[in-house]
Parts: sequence; C-alpha cells; structure tokens
Amino acid sequence: MGRILQGGWCSSVWWSVVMLISLAVTGCSTIAPALTAPERTQAIEASKYATSLFNRGDYAEAAAQYKRALLLERSIENEEGIAVNLINLSIVLQRMGDNAAALSSLAQIINDRLLQFPAGRVAEAAFRTAVIMSETGDVKGASVALQLAREKCPPSGCVLAGKLLNVQAQLSSLDKDFAGALTLATQALEVNRRQGDSAEEANSLRLLGAALLELGSSDAAQKVILEALAIDKSLLQAHKIMRDLSLLGRVASSKGAVNEAAVYYQRAIAVASAAGDRQTVAHLEQLVKGLLAGGR
Repeated sequence: MGRILQGGWCSSVWWSVVMLISLAVTGCSTIAPALTAPERTQAIEASKYATSLFNRGDYAEAAAQYKRALLLERSIENEEGIAVNLINLSIVLQRMGDNAAALSSLAQIINDRLLQFPAGRVAEAAFRTAVIMSETGDVKGASVALQLAREKCPPSGCVLAGKLLNVQAQLSSLDKDFAGALTLATQALEVNRRQGDSAEEANSLRLLGAALLELGSSDAAQKVILEALAIDKSLLQAHKIMRDLSLLGRVASSKGAVNEAAVYYQRAIAVASAAGDRQTVAHLEQLVKGLLAGGR
C-alpha cells in the first residue's frame, strides 16, 4: 500500500501520485513563477528527483533527497510540502526495512502542535501509520491510527475510503476473524473499483483471497489472487507480485499440489532476488525446502 505523493503546489487539494497510487484531484491552481520562492522551486525539484530514484530502487539516495526537500519546505514553513515529503520519506524508509524511522516520520505530522497541516495529509499520515503497524502485527496501534484517519479524512468524498477498509480487513485477519475480513475486503473491492484505484483494487483482491483460503475456499481464493497478480504485474509492483505468488503457493499447498506450490514459491523467490529482498528469499527458500521434503 505504499505510495509516493507528488505535492506542494496547492494546499487543501490531494492530487495524483507520481508513482504507485492515484489520489483523485481537481482544481489545483499553480503558483505564478514570480511568487515562487527559490526554496519552493528547489524543494519541488528535489522531491521529483527523489521519486525518480525511488522508482529505480535507489532508496538510500531517494531518502536523502526527500530529506533535502523537507528542509527546504521547513525553511519557508510550507505545511503542505512538509507533510508530503514526510509521508514520502516514510514510504522509502519502510521499503528499506526501517519501520521505526518510518513511523517517526509520520508522527511528525500526526503529533505536531505548532503547524497547521491540512486535514487530508494528517489522514494520509494516520493511514500510513496503520498500514505499517498492521504489517508488524500491532493490531491495537493500527486500530487507533485507523480511527484517526477516519476522523481526519474529508467526509465528502474521502479518497482513502477503500484504503481504510483494506487496512481494517487486514486487522480482522490478524485477529483471526476471517469472515469479517472477507466482508470488509469485499466492501473495499467495490469502493476501490468505483474510485478507479487499481493498486488498492489488487490489495482488496489479495486480502479477499487470503480470507477465502483461511475459510477453506481454495478455488475461489486462487481465482481472485490471480486477478490481483495480473493487476500488480501491470503496475510493475515487485513487492506485491512477491506476495501474490507466495499466496498462490499457499493455495496450491492447501490443495496438496506440491509441485504447483513449489513453482509459485520459486517464481516469488526469483522476483524477490531480483528486487534485492534477501529476507523474503530466505523465508521462501525454507518454505520450498520443507514443502519438497514433505512431498517425498
């Protein structure tokens, strides 16, 4: 669910994300060149450069550039730009495996009592916090962050609606409430399709598939996970392709199709290896080893 935001030209408006997500935006007015401070221009360029680095997988340098953009925005106290760069920095830090630093970056938006950050950006920061906490198993913390995101998201046409439902579905799965997760993921899928958010649609399908698998509906699970995989491949999201393939391996294993499961896991290993995700590679290699040993 990680998304790089392109921000800063106009506060109170959420616009399209450069890379992974789309936030619905209309009516964003530009600032006349004569009124653009040098710091503002430099911050925009640094943020754009950081996004291109992120897309290339150079996370360390992307983080450095977002930090540079952040300092420039702070020097002119541009709340919108500060928030956007803190959110983007958190996404990069999370991708680098530093969840604590990612949460600290987001907390600077959520807990700030001096600046007036746009409510939509606070909602986005709370949503990102809920995502990280849910992925690390902190159900209580994620639930608190999720509630804040709901409170801060603009009541009229909240663009985070489908995303929040996805996180709630994830939390239900962590609590072993798979029937509840199935209901929430189905609702999220409907909302995300209506909003035209393909990335979140794939997340909904993956959550739906995981819930179906836990409820014993392997064939239905495989169908929706394959849909998620097709979307994630079209969006070039390596880390999500890994998850889809791994989940398909679990589905095949649940049906006793050992060789099919091994193929899915090996495909996931190939993607993870190419993406430089050594931790996932090691985990999946152990799964394949155990699977093949049990199938003898």
